[in-house]
Amino acid sequence: MTLAYILLQAINQTAQPTVTIWTVIAVAATIISAFSAYQSRGFAKKSYELAQQNYGDRQADFSLYLHEAYRWSTQAEPIKKILLFHVAVFNKSDSKSSFKADLEIEYIRDDDSVARVIIHHNENHKSEIPKDSISAFPNDIRVEERGMMSKWLMFEQPQNAFAGYRIDKYTIKVTDTQGNCQTSECSIIKEFANG
Repeated sequence: MTLAYILLQAINQTAQPTVTIWTVIAVAATIISAFSAYQSRGFAKKSYELAQQNYGDRQADFSLYLHEAYRWSTQAEPIKKILLFHVAVFNKSDSKSSFKADLEIEYIRDDDSVARVIIHHNENHKSEIPKDSISAFPNDIRVEERGMMSKWLMFEQPQNAFAGYRIDKYTIKVTDTQGNCQTSECSIIKEFANG
């Protein structure tokens, strides 16, 4: 409205037709430029919102589910105890993700203090378990975008580390390459029958 008022004033005050035409063109160009800038701002805002959403979709997002837990004792000397955890890793992200798995064993000492041992998953323990149905996760776990993988995690329990102590709980901790982690706990592990 203000621009139209300025335009009318310029036309009334100007006696030369050439100046009037240039004034009208300048005012029209200003109006078009202002409208274009307003539209560009809207497009930029929408583009920014889409970029933020796309960034959020690509961020690491996963969950962990523990199905069952077993202890396998080897028959050969020295006897080893392999802890087996059947877990599912759900990658909810729009990009592939890599994970590593650790086991944290929490036990109670004689003075009632709590101690922890952290053990890394090692797929090579599969060769010590003569069960064909066991499929182990690789040491570097990779799950496709929006995918799920369900296999076994394997950890060697340290020899005599818990002699005389009560194990309170086992915590599976899966961490992605960006440092995000999910945990799952259990307090009872079944014995896997040999043979």
